[in-house]
Amino acid sequence: MPTRKPASTARARPPVSGDGGALWLHEFIPYKLAVVANRLSQSIGSLFEERFGIQIPEWRILMALHAHGPTAPNEVVELTSMDKARVSRAQRRLVEQDLVAVSEDPRDRRRLVLFLTRKGADICRDIIPEVRRMEQWFLAVLDARERAALDETLSRLFERSQELRQLGGRTPDGDGA
Repeated sequence: MPTRKPASTARARPPVSGDGGALWLHEFIPYKLAVVANRLSQSIGSLFEERFGIQIPEWRILMALHAHGPTAPNEVVELTSMDKARVSRAQRRLVEQDLVAVSEDPRDRRRLVLFLTRKGADICRDIIPEVRRMEQWFLAVLDARERAALDETLSRLFERSQELRQLGGRTPDGDGA
């Protein structure tokens, strides 16, 4: 049975990337962003499950509806950066829990919109202070200047990630991202 090398030994030689350069996963910024986001989501998700009986996809939809009001499901897909199937499953659970309702759009009867029920709006009001407290605790390791710089940097990366998505994962020179 093969044995795994300890992490300290495994780092002795980095893997070689396609261009011949070394690539340490723990130094690759997209990986680090994904890990931080996943750890935060797991922590927040645990809180939501325990306190409110909802999962991350439901929370995203609730917050989108809280911020934007009645919204068509296809717009929720865009607002939450989730795929249609995930939005559909989460929407179904939210309707079953009486947190969201579906109705015809009064401006266009062919279109359906999702909206918060009173119970859904109440949960949003309860959730917001909880996630703000978690955010404050998480960011407490940064001073005000670092927080502002992080916010600016993430905003720029957010925009850039939208560009990359529109390019189908290819940079303008045709290479993969």
